[in-house]
Amino acid sequence: MELWCVDLKAAAPALAEMERLTPRLASGERQEAASIADAEVGAERLAVRVAVRLLLERIAGARWRSQPLVRDKHGKPRLEGASVVFSLSHVPGLALIGVAASGPIGVDLERARDVRVRAPRRARLEQAGAALNAAQDLPDGEDARFLQAWVRLEAFAKADGCGIGRLLTRLGIVGERELAREDLIERIERARARVEGAVTRDLALGEGLYAAIASVPAPAVLEIRWLPTSIDGLEKLLT
Repeated sequence: MELWCVDLKAAAPALAEMERLTPRLASGERQEAASIADAEVGAERLAVRVAVRLLLERIAGARWRSQPLVRDKHGKPRLEGASVVFSLSHVPGLALIGVAASGPIGVDLERARDVRVRAPRRARLEQAGAALNAAQDLPDGEDARFLQAWVRLEAFAKADGCGIGRLLTRLGIVGERELAREDLIERIERARARVEGAVTRDLALGEGLYAAIASVPAPAVLEIRWLPTSIDGLEKLLT
């Protein structure tokens, strides 16, 4: 299992050149990035796509170049027929990518921002996020606490493949009256059992960033690496 951060502004030129020299994207991915009116957003979208393809090739090999990504019924992308799995999340300027040879994996990333969620819903979300990772306390500060709880839930939903809306429904956060804590814990344990006992952990990426990973297996040490921003550095990843 590998975790990578991508400084999109710094890495975008080298990633675009890597794609020009050796195309790895499926045609639909290139067309999607090219169709974005905002050039900066389009460049970042292309960079994210190429970074994912390079990291998939690093594990699965070059034969998967240009193979289209398919989506399951809940929208989770994968390489049809490949054992490698991945998850990605990106915010303006930064991407987080998790890649593994096998097993469920989900990552999520948020930047610090003002959160406007009604108090009852907010309390339920924070309670669920806290229960998903009882080993690590949520941070102080109302918005920080909510955002860290949220990325835990999003990461778990991606590992499950169900999507965040379905997960929140299963946990009783939406569509029901407020659950007692013991009922919420029971639902979370049932949800974890569905994903082979996936473990959710926080990731430290720097001030103003909130991130989490949910995976099976749960590595004892989580090393977060930064994707090289030069062509030479990117090429070395594949050797």
